[in-house]
Amino acid sequence: MKDLLKSYRETLYGLQKVKLGADKQRNELRETFDREPTEANKHHLDQAQEYCDAINGFISNVMYVITWLSRGHAPGPRRGIHRRSREQREILMEPLKMQSYANPAACGSPTTISDSERFMLDEAMHSLNDRERECYVMKYGQCFSERQIAGMLNISQQAVNKHIQKAEKKINESIKSNLFLQIS
Repeated sequence: MKDLLKSYRETLYGLQKVKLGADKQRNELRETFDREPTEANKHHLDQAQEYCDAINGFISNVMYVITWLSRGHAPGPRRGIHRRSREQREILMEPLKMQSYANPAACGSPTTISDSERFMLDEAMHSLNDRERECYVMKYGQCFSERQIAGMLNISQQAVNKHIQKAEKKINESIKSNLFLQIS
């Protein structure tokens, strides 16, 4: 892999040297055309411009490959999950258990939680105020989007986001400090 990356970098270096020569020739032809605007000079200038554009395309493609090889993924914007920090990628509570907690009427379902699991979820969420609990359960237990929650509660989407962030922070602190939650 390192040899391949090295050869692409050497190719890039060679292409950049060719580009400098092509740019120099194009600029000379442009000056010639500015002095003598004939059809032949225009044709030579257009050919030189096409040659420069082709070299720029080659350089762009080689840079793309070099970036891909060095980073290990496609250049450009990454998926949203990659832009998140480690804390944002962590799941505080298992989604299926949270959904069973929010919908206790689904008895007999394979996702139904036991009484001890329900106690642990209650214990983790005991420090939340009513609005935080409501937003958190609607988001993770009932799978509503923040926009839908905002519409149902008649508050702004930013307020919903803040309530959920506060709830996640409090639950995370509760999990770290509560002895009952650390045992499991």
